[in-house]
Amino acid sequence: MSKLSVPRTLYFCGMASAFQPLSEIAPQALIEYLGREGNSEELVRWKYFDARFNRNRERGYVWLNDGKLGGFLGLIPFEVVAGDRVVDAAWSCDWSVQDATGRGIGILLIRQAMQKYPLLTQLGGNDATQRIISRMASITVNDAGMVFHLPLRLGAILRLARRRYPSFPVDAFQPMNRLPMRWPPRRKDEPRVIIETGVSEVLAEVLTPPRHGGIYSRYDLGYLRWQIADCPFVTAQTFYVAGPDGPRAAALLWRQTDTPDFWRMALWLGMAATVEMDIVLARVIHHVFEQKGFLLSIVISRMEADLIGLLRRKHFIAAPRRRPLHIISGQKTGEPVPELWPLSYLDTDYAYRF
Repeated sequence: MSKLSVPRTLYFCGMASAFQPLSEIAPQALIEYLGREGNSEELVRWKYFDARFNRNRERGYVWLNDGKLGGFLGLIPFEVVAGDRVVDAAWSCDWSVQDATGRGIGILLIRQAMQKYPLLTQLGGNDATQRIISRMASITVNDAGMVFHLPLRLGAILRLARRRYPSFPVDAFQPMNRLPMRWPPRRKDEPRVIIETGVSEVLAEVLTPPRHGGIYSRYDLGYLRWQIADCPFVTAQTFYVAGPDGPRAAALLWRQTDTPDFWRMALWLGMAATVEMDIVLARVIHHVFEQKGFLLSIVISRMEADLIGLLRRKHFIAAPRRRPLHIISGQKTGEPVPELWPLSYLDTDYAYRF
């Protein structure tokens, strides 16, 4: 046994309250903890204990009180490109403290994570999360993330009514749910769009955005496969228009496995490929309509002006509430932290949360 491992074991056994990385606790402890918040064992095992995705990277920190898990901060590791540097970063998620005695523990969990990752990022979150994170953030952009929706059938509006009025009898209107709100036109050049089941390998060629902020997320195919292909709760397809040097424009489209009602997508637009993106998007919209889908949604950055214009021409509606972006930097250089963009549903853990 190493010189460091003995004191660490004695320390955690001897203290009533302590912090520990997720990699050092039994998976069952987190399964039971997140289970109390409505998460299934299948979800927790996929989300936090996928060795192929984790690659020995830390996936969270826990607070133990009297040997019991009383608080947790989940982390989704990725890389950020900042000029000529690549920086380790993590999206925060599933941040909670269940033990009533844990006042201030949430902030201390963040500080534990800051020792591991130079950048911590948060997109959206509940009001309590926003209040705490905004005080710690090196930069907060309150209107960074825009959510666009394209209602295709009346079911989208009826589901919105249920969210506002939980007792609204949506199920009594099943025939009305499928009534079209619009008939999306077909383009003559739609046959140019290639469709593949799941997360296609061709997406590896478009993951580096040609337009981006002073910093941007660098995802790889393994990240997309973990988020979408390996997720037991969604099913996906890839749409793209090929070019001589790889896809000119591409879309990843997914929905919940048990219902075709609601769909989400992420888009990748090549340089000077607006026409190809229009073709891909038109084909995606028509596919969702053919599958009897109610609603198609996308998250993008406020900085993606070309994409915002294209979505509006396709009759997408911007949600009134935007998603704040918070970035916590552990490196206090005195230089301002740039806004991170592009943004998408692939950021943090939004992909499976319908």
